[in-house]
Amino acid sequence: MTLGARVRQCRLALSWSQAELAGRIGVKQQSIDQLESGKVSRPRYIVELAESLNVPMHWLRHGKGQVNLARSTGGRADAPPAWSFEPDMATISEQGDDKAFFKLDGQAFAMVPVYDARASAGPGALNTETPQPLYHDVFRQDWLKSLTASTPDNLAVIRVAGDSMWDTLQDGDFILVDRAIRQCSRDGLYVIRYQEGDELMVKRLIRQPSSKLLMVKSDNPNYPSQASLKDDDLEVKGRVIWLSRNTG
Repeated sequence: MTLGARVRQCRLALSWSQAELAGRIGVKQQSIDQLESGKVSRPRYIVELAESLNVPMHWLRHGKGQVNLARSTGGRADAPPAWSFEPDMATISEQGDDKAFFKLDGQAFAMVPVYDARASAGPGALNTETPQPLYHDVFRQDWLKSLTASTPDNLAVIRVAGDSMWDTLQDGDFILVDRAIRQCSRDGLYVIRYQEGDELMVKRLIRQPSSKLLMVKSDNPNYPSQASLKDDDLEVKGRVIWLSRNTG
């Protein structure tokens, strides 16, 4: 597939006309037509194209890997496109049993699964033994290792629902969860499930110094917190180590 064909593929997936794409990057519609028809192979505005289409430059220029539309823009003309990137599996570097890393432009990246689970909104994918991810998000390997020693297969991205943790976590936030952490080793945000329930929740766990019992705290003062719980009263599904929020 040529560069022009990749541009056309992205443009049509976003339901943009040639004129609309041209207007977004500051060129004439004829420029986009010439690019997509193969008359131009090395456009001077490739950086603007990658930024407007919100795709990796390496993929746009060389076609290495695969880019898929991750979620709808909801018909908003001003909404930025959101894509998920699946690397060319031939570039995956096997590092022992961990095969979730790959290299791109000399940098190491990791693929982290994104699950259809909403913490605090009912039963979710993390409750199953073999959950199936919707797609994968890509993170720099060195950045992930600065957060946790866990491998990518022990990490998960899920969405927060509700306002019980406002304003630490807001409805719709995405959180990165380290699923290798299955007990409250230190105070922080955890994804938990009570032993007598099926609902996934994100709560702040605080270890009481004297009794060593747990307090399950909602950061929103309008929601009650529970104190003096034993570790066996709940199941820790993972610790929240990072969050992503749309500020638009």
